[in-house]
Amino acid sequence: MIIAMPMSRGRLAAHFSKAQRIGFFNEYHHLITSFDNPAIEGGCSAKKAMLTLIVAQKTDIVIVQQIGERMLGKLLDAGISVSKGDNTNSIESLLTATSDLNLRLLDASQGRRSLNHEKKGGCCSSSGGCASSGGCAGDCSCGDKVDESHSHLLDKQRQPNGLADKPVSYSGFRIVN
Repeated sequence: MIIAMPMSRGRLAAHFSKAQRIGFFNEYHHLITSFDNPAIEGGCSAKKAMLTLIVAQKTDIVIVQQIGERMLGKLLDAGISVSKGDNTNSIESLLTATSDLNLRLLDASQGRRSLNHEKKGGCCSSSGGCASSGGCAGDCSCGDKVDESHSHLLDKQRQPNGLADKPVSYSGFRIVN
């Protein structure tokens, strides 16, 4: 089992994509390796590089304090569990807490809403985002396909239109009411 932890100053980073480094730990809580965070550069392609790094390290669980809903959704879609942490706790206690299923984030809506993404009009939208800065030609640098409904997908999930209108997504966990 591989546990990834975004870190700044030797602790869990307050925000996932703004961490200085990403540490990868084994099931015995030993640091295997760490990398400079490629998302520090900012932008869609830098965040995609961060996600690619985490997937390439065969990560099973990522510990986060704060994470954006878009990145959270991409981690969950990749089959990676995400565990909520607090940077006031020690690294050892955070790694131990990953076994607590009550700390798992199970849906992208549990992430922090991206106001910058909405200001840009969403990725690959005709009003901005990647399309205005680089021209997607069918596929964004961030990996999202050009689709008019794409930038409105997350807003659609928040509208109380009934359960039938909401897309269902989970990765290995099921919420039972």
